[in-house]
Amino acid sequence: MAFSIRASFRPLVTCNNPDADHLLRAAKIADRSGGLTAPHPNFGCVIAQGGKVVGEGYLYAHGSKSAEIQAVESARELAKGATAYLNLEPHVTEAVSALCEGGVDRIVVGLRNPAREAKGKAIEALRSAGKRVDIWGEAEISGIEAKEAAKACREVNAPILYRSALGIPFSVLKYAMTVDGKIAASSGHAAWVSGPASRELVLELRSRSDAVVVGGNTVRRDDPQLTTRRAGGHAPLRIVMSASMDLPEEARLWDVSESRTIVATRWGARRDFQRRLASKGVEVVEFDPLTPRAVMERFSGCGAEGFLSVLWECGGVLSAPAIAGGVIHKVMAFVAPKVIGGERAPSPVGELGMVKMTDALNLADVSFQQVGGDMLISGYLHPIPLP
Repeated sequence: MAFSIRASFRPLVTCNNPDADHLLRAAKIADRSGGLTAPHPNFGCVIAQGGKVVGEGYLYAHGSKSAEIQAVESARELAKGATAYLNLEPHVTEAVSALCEGGVDRIVVGLRNPAREAKGKAIEALRSAGKRVDIWGEAEISGIEAKEAAKACREVNAPILYRSALGIPFSVLKYAMTVDGKIAASSGHAAWVSGPASRELVLELRSRSDAVVVGGNTVRRDDPQLTTRRAGGHAPLRIVMSASMDLPEEARLWDVSESRTIVATRWGARRDFQRRLASKGVEVVEFDPLTPRAVMERFSGCGAEGFLSVLWECGGVLSAPAIAGGVIHKVMAFVAPKVIGGERAPSPVGELGMVKMTDALNLADVSFQQVGGDMLISGYLHPIPLP
């Protein structure tokens, strides 16, 4: 998951820089498959003759036809002598074969594939076949359009870039708070801090994530469902982290008819309760010790449970160790125009051990977006790694 970058795109009408616009288009269509391609990245391909797009395609699900094959098939004869724009270097040899057999002369690649087994191989194969290959992310670029294209290619595949560089899935901490920094009232009541538009966007974020993580406090206080509310769509795995297993006997997360639930706990915790959860279809995984990083490393492989994107919807008790452990890479804060007060009202991040404002963690590449009556503030705790 990737997370949506669609708000950063402009209409492709008049092209001052055709290469930048077409590459931006490739990133945009790749973004359509966010949450559906894991453990693979999001691939988009646009084939153009000058300023005119003649074919395009994207990897819309794990195991589907590659973006390059779809683009060549849609371009047909117009692919001959054209330029192909790829947001990311292809992973499969079939994509290279399709571009060569289709007669494409030039290929513009947004970024090299960060996967160790694929990095540079498709580029080398295309050049060996006599094709001109330009790598956008390695060239000196200037101008707003060119920089937007480079940024879009990074953002649409931020999950695979983070996982390849850091060894854990790309993790986003999402929360809603009042303007005085509270995620709930002193009583714990939190329905609702944010408005309907923000909550709808959260459902989209879930649909683009491989998993959603909460802590035991959230389960006890809110009894969340953590689904996308969209029948037939992608359903993220739900993970509950609870060292004590002090969890309710009945909870909506124990209904696994729509999505799997895994409870991550410490070794030996409440084995009797573990068995009761197992009888309901809930999976329990023990860790020694139980830490946010240990849980993310458990799901960082390239197999069926190799996550790319994880959405953290936890409270401050869990978000603090996740941040301190270097697990959280991006923060998305929905700020509602409300004041609730309360000395004991919870805040989104717990104790980090910082005693000076100069110790504060600064977000990079910060953006602001009006969402209904709320303001969404997003930024990166760790800049997107380059391959």
